[in-house]
Amino acid sequence: MGNRYEQTAQFYDFDNRDNLRVDIPFYQEYAEKLGGPVLELGYGTGRVSLALAESGVQVHGLDLSPDMLVIFRDKLSKCPAEVQTRVRIVEGSMTDFDLGQRFALIIMPFRVFQALTEEDDITRCLACVRKHLAPGGRFIVNAFRPRKDMRHWCFLETVQWEREDESTGARIVKKHGGDSVDLKRQIIYPHFAFEITQPDGATQRIEEALRLKYWYPRQLQKRLRHAGFRITEQFGWYDRSPMRRGSREQIYVCELRREN
Repeated sequence: MGNRYEQTAQFYDFDNRDNLRVDIPFYQEYAEKLGGPVLELGYGTGRVSLALAESGVQVHGLDLSPDMLVIFRDKLSKCPAEVQTRVRIVEGSMTDFDLGQRFALIIMPFRVFQALTEEDDITRCLACVRKHLAPGGRFIVNAFRPRKDMRHWCFLETVQWEREDESTGARIVKKHGGDSVDLKRQIIYPHFAFEITQPDGATQRIEEALRLKYWYPRQLQKRLRHAGFRITEQFGWYDRSPMRRGSREQIYVCELRREN
């Protein structure tokens, strides 16, 4: 399983696109309604987990990237003591984990599920989620909604955003490109490139290759049902708007399916 952000974790928090901001109140609402504890799979730099902990919820996080873990721990160390006590972070794979407890809410924000591109990994991850979800709890998974023709994902490198690092004065330009698409396996192969210009004019370019599996709605719905979940709600955006043709996202709120 890839997408560990081994080269670019340090730049992750500079990205402030809308779907990296407006999803937090959505997850907070479910966390506050269901109580704790919450398990976030693929916590990254703690973007969502910290917000939930600040809301008063007990949060466990699991991620495979040691570089993300370092950043999360540094951010957590600067939080008030009561927030720190609500967070437990673990380095590990979301395809094979046993935390010894069940959770009222399990979340996989910002397309984390799509980092799983191998069938065995997908099956094992969903089995682990099922094992850890408490009766009456909810599992929320998100994926982007693909177009019918995914060949548009092959594109030349373009600028995605530009930011200034206020701590160093460096200018950071993030570019992204679509290198290839495997239409049969439904996997896209994009890359990120960060071009950093220091105040003294020195420049550096750091690249990160990724791969993501894309799911059409009926496919993902069927996979979730097959894994033992019942979809209770589905949305096309974090304002709870219905999922329809043209929606940017697929957001599924699931519960354990009752056995007959």
